[in-house]
Amino acid sequence: MDNFSSYRGNRGFNWAAFISGVLMIIAGLFLLRHPGKALHAFVLLFAIVSIVQGFVWLVFYSRFRYFIPSSWLSIVSGVLDIIVGILFLYSYDAGGLTIAYLFAFWFLFDSISGIVFSWHMRAVSTFFFWVNIILNILGLFIAISLMFNPALSALTLIWLVSFWLLIFGINEIIAAFVNR
Repeated sequence: MDNFSSYRGNRGFNWAAFISGVLMIIAGLFLLRHPGKALHAFVLLFAIVSIVQGFVWLVFYSRFRYFIPSSWLSIVSGVLDIIVGILFLYSYDAGGLTIAYLFAFWFLFDSISGIVFSWHMRAVSTFFFWVNIILNILGLFIAISLMFNPALSALTLIWLVSFWLLIFGINEIIAAFVNR
């Protein structure tokens, strides 16, 4: 049997995509409506991931300490990850501030990298070179403004995640109807 005839037999409403899309939209709207709770959720999630990653590094050390000479670095990384995770669990404010600054630094480093790599584009296209330079300089100014205003940085992060959830939620709902 060919793929096309078997594909037609599998057509129908995709409930998993529909439910996923609805949940994404609800989460996106919740984040927009309650940015403070959203930031606390990000801090909690980051704390849990950090603690789990710390234990992963410790397990890595116990398994590979005889094979990799510098595996002691995994102990340092593991302990630091666990400490950071525990600190974030006990101080949401410090965790939120840290995440806000990390977000701002991410924009900063990404903009600087874009400026550095745009020089290679000059040989290909002068127009795209200048567009890339201008956009990365704009990104640099945004990054600096986020660094001086961590509340704006945290709010921007929440907005980006919220809009991402809304866009992909709508996309999932559309995908649920496509196979009908």
